[in-house]
Amino acid sequence: MAQNNKKSKQKRLLASIWILFILAIGLFGFMVYKQRDVVSEDLGFTTRFSYKTNANPDINALIITYLSAMASGDQDILKSCVTEPSKFDDMSVVQNQSKIITAYSNINCYTVQGIKKSDTIVYAVANISIVGIESTPLDMLGPFYIVDKNGEYLIYNGEISDSTQKYIDKAGKDKDIQELYQMVKKDEEEKAEKEPAFKEFLDRLND
Repeated sequence: MAQNNKKSKQKRLLASIWILFILAIGLFGFMVYKQRDVVSEDLGFTTRFSYKTNANPDINALIITYLSAMASGDQDILKSCVTEPSKFDDMSVVQNQSKIITAYSNINCYTVQGIKKSDTIVYAVANISIVGIESTPLDMLGPFYIVDKNGEYLIYNGEISDSTQKYIDKAGKDKDIQELYQMVKKDEEEKAEKEPAFKEFLDRLND
């Protein structure tokens, strides 16, 4: 009889331990589930930067095509990239520039939403090849204002309204965008220190 009572107590003890174990697992699972929700919210509403990097392949392709055409002086391609092709009827400025900057490489697009949800502001950072210069310094190009015209992304090159211009100016003053400018400036200064010909080129530009 005593032995049976002992076995009964052992069974009750094991049952109690098992119940506590199940409750502990349930509590742990609930905590993990809640933590997952917190992480999801953080991912949804908090980002590292105010811009996105190479987020839209179509916009990237547009900017790469446009810059390649600028370097080569390809009038037809330039006209296909913008909202007002007639602005490239006179190619004298582009042709003069293409004699100095011959290529753009390693192009990265940093994008910010435009004043309309369908619009995009693009800041492009690229290495540029300059005639007579061995270095390929970084350059900050843009901002380009991209619009969605009948399902096709184009660079807006018409008259910009005051409200849109103010929006672009405000975006450009953002801390994250300014850090991009500083990154490019630092690269420029470092390369100028190493290559006298590039420093001379910059000095001529700044005169």
